Amino acid sequence: GDSMADALYLGLKGQPELLRKSGIKLVRWSRPVIGLTRIDYFDYTSWLRDTTDLGSVDFCVVELGANDLQSIAAGNEKQSAKKWMAVGTDGWQQAYTSRVQALIQTLKPQRCASVIWLLQPPYQKNKYLGQYHVMINAVQFTGARSGGATAFEIDAGPDDYGPDGIHPNRDFCLKLGRAVATLLAAGHGANCASC
Repeated sequence: GDSMADALYLGLKGQPELLRKSGIKLVRWSRPVIGLTRIDYFDYTSWLRDTTDLGSVDFCVVELGANDLQSIAAGNEKQSAKKWMAVGTDGWQQAYTSRVQALIQTLKPQRCASVIWLLQPPYQKNKYLGQYHVMINAVQFTGARSGGATAFEIDAGPDDYGPDGIHPNRDFCLKLGRAVATLLAAGHGANCASC
């Protein structure tokens, strides 16, 4: 995913004993400032599909969406005057759900045996992201589940963010890393009430 996935990666990497004990070997495919809405900027799904040296893993943990709360281009990419679907509209939700499904279909089975999708935290300190929290999580959940992924909410409080109100602070990154290690050890969600 995006820089939120980078934070999860760092939260795991910063705990080498946890990785060793859990038998986790990290592979990073996250990239900052990406998402599923602006494929004209960077087509993450195509990059994952077409990059030959990425390899494959047992589990992919996906987290993205903070960069996706913007309009999606509609119609032919080659049109000189593009039309746009406004964020949150029915058309946007359908297009975004399709992009979530396409990402999962690219990951499974080409890159990952199983996909775990982490939904967006509530962003209590960011008014713009916070107002779309319920909507984007519902859309990601629908797309992830219908694509064959297991989806989980992130329970973050106002004090779990850094100064920008978007990215998790160090302590929460480590906590999220431990939760994901627990999730993987439990067979990716058999019973993860403590995650």
